Amino acid sequence: MSLSTYADLQASVANYLHRSDLGAVIPDFIGLAEERMNRTLRVRQMETALAETAIASGTIAMPAGTVGIKALWAVGSPNRPLLVAPFDVIKGAVGAGEAHYFAWQGDSLHFDGTGTVSGVLYAQIPSLASNSSNWLLSACPSAYLHGALREASVYLRDEAGIAFHDIKFQEALNEIGAADMRDRYAGPLVVRAR
Repeated sequence: MSLSTYADLQASVANYLHRSDLGAVIPDFIGLAEERMNRTLRVRQMETALAETAIASGTIAMPAGTVGIKALWAVGSPNRPLLVAPFDVIKGAVGAGEAHYFAWQGDSLHFDGTGTVSGVLYAQIPSLASNSSNWLLSACPSAYLHGALREASVYLRDEAGIAFHDIKFQEALNEIGAADMRDRYAGPLVVRAR
């Protein structure tokens, strides 16, 4: 069976479970697996640019669906990244100078100064409940399948299924992360004379 669409995935989960009575809750299993993947994965396919945004009253609103921050910098100073700091330190240090530090609190980023910032954020994986497919289902359907089957096993109180599918789910997530690291940092071999 092909696993290229949300409907394919739902059918495959039902087939693996050998159950035809769980159709109403299978989307929940898939959604719970997506929630876990959004907490775990930080790969290049999730990267999105933060447009130049002026800091107003020490804060900027985070775009909806942001799950992480890769890097922030003051516009005009891309070689000087802003550094993360605890929120209570930032709140007590807001000044009129250029921002050097930031903290993420709720739906906003707080800064110790002023200016305009830009950066790279991590966006949520596009939900299959709203899309028939996404980059992750195309690249690694086993992550979705075992993640959903793990959640189904929890629902069914199947301890052996939980253990098995959790291992397979973690393997898939680890392989996605390792492939991303390899693609980012591996380059061609270079022969150097001694």
